[in-house]
Amino acid sequence: MAKSKFNEKLLLDEGIKERFEQLDGDRTAVLDEARACSELTLPYLLPPSGHKETDVLDNPYQNLGARLVNNLANKIAFTMLPPNQPFFRLFPNEATEAMLDAEQGEEKKTLVNQIAVKIETRAQKLIAKQFLSVPVIEAFKSLVVTGNALLVKIEPKDPLDKGLKSYRLDNYVVNRDYRGNPLEIITRETVNPHTLDDDVLDVLELDLTKDTEDVILYTRAVLRQKKWYEYQAINDTVLEDTLTSYDAEDFPYMPLRWTAVNGHDYGVGHCSQHKADLITLEASYQLLLEHASVAGRTVFGIKPGSQIDLYEFNNAENGKAIMADFENDLTVARVEKYNDLKAVYDVYQDTSRRLEQAFLSANSVTRDAERVTAMEIRYLANDLEQSHGGVYSVLSQEFQVPMSRLILKELERTSNVDLKGFEFVPVTGMEALGRNNDADKLRQFSQVLQETPVLQQSIAQYFNVPNYIEDLTVAYSLPSGRYIKTPEQIAQEQQAMQEQQLAVQGLGAAAKSAGAGLGAQVGGQQGAM
Repeated sequence: MAKSKFNEKLLLDEGIKERFEQLDGDRTAVLDEARACSELTLPYLLPPSGHKETDVLDNPYQNLGARLVNNLANKIAFTMLPPNQPFFRLFPNEATEAMLDAEQGEEKKTLVNQIAVKIETRAQKLIAKQFLSVPVIEAFKSLVVTGNALLVKIEPKDPLDKGLKSYRLDNYVVNRDYRGNPLEIITRETVNPHTLDDDVLDVLELDLTKDTEDVILYTRAVLRQKKWYEYQAINDTVLEDTLTSYDAEDFPYMPLRWTAVNGHDYGVGHCSQHKADLITLEASYQLLLEHASVAGRTVFGIKPGSQIDLYEFNNAENGKAIMADFENDLTVARVEKYNDLKAVYDVYQDTSRRLEQAFLSANSVTRDAERVTAMEIRYLANDLEQSHGGVYSVLSQEFQVPMSRLILKELERTSNVDLKGFEFVPVTGMEALGRNNDADKLRQFSQVLQETPVLQQSIAQYFNVPNYIEDLTVAYSLPSGRYIKTPEQIAQEQQAMQEQQLAVQGLGAAAKSAGAGLGAQVGGQQGAM
């Protein structure tokens, strides 16, 4: 049965605002749980409904929750977007590998690896140029606390613009199928009328001299027949000229989840999984602070009928003597609650320790430095993977894979990068850390060969030094031919050295011959005398 052609114009008849409010009303419990977790850690991540920037947020009594969230979010961002190496690798697909194997050309294989390294390096520079790490860290903070975050890849209009937009949970809705694949996404944001195009102002009938209040912009992306369609509306007015479409590989929306639950539109946050400990931490620390404030007060009690002059006592300067029987007539208020509060303190300490372990604060392996090794990144990735039920794998599929595709597509458009010649396949996750891992393996291989007694005498005969050097160059993502001499250069230098040696030998023979002739001449002159 043939599929009927989808009429994309019919989407414009579906109200975006009404659809957003419908999906927003279905997730009240999700927002309430997320706001409760935000209140215990970072309240600004998801403030109460109706909150304005000028409103004051209630801060928790302790800041350990905030520190733990920041710590874990930065670790995830550091692992997802390493600062000194690409977060993905490019490999030739099966067809390209078969072609290279059939031709048996090592030079072509080396060329393919060099091109892959150059593209990876350009992608890393693009990430730094568009400041992608800034919205990524904010999104991961929301991900840890609320369990959900939305990232949208955009084309920067200005060199200082970020190439990525981050939305908090209350500013977008998502609808997924049972397997977790997104089917519909709607975002909501406030926009200043002065930033709108003239044709949009005409459609909205806005006068910038009078209408200066922000308007609400809705953007809807919906999947229809394996193709994504996107269009916008301001307030209740649909902007027909904004209708556009994307293939699945070019879709710029990345709805992230901390923990994926089958059949659920939204994920479960890490803070929600440890909410009981966060509540205990807040309550116990509140008790400790209140007790400290009471115990820290100094209040004197004077025995009724005492001859102590209250005015003289209250105004006595330091070191001044007054007439009074302090030992019998004066007491100091005390709070005899040390033993009771010690139990509360022990609960606080135990809860803090458990939370630090759950948020990887006590298991940190990264140094505070600009450059860290790939081994440290792998340790951290393993820690995330083992301690958080596969969260690293989930984020690798929902963040790294689409992000790598979008960056490669942008490089093709803006930097004349040709990926069609070799048809590279992006690989993310633990395998993406493999270039430095390849360098470690090469060093270990060389060390084993040198340490094996049977091979020590014959290693120079069988070891292919040029190939080893070339593989190390690729493993470290260094430009080929910049630091290592080519065989042609080596041959030219050897030939020049031979010619120089021959020239020196010729001069020596000539000098020796001349010396012999001179000696014979001198000897003949002496005999004649």
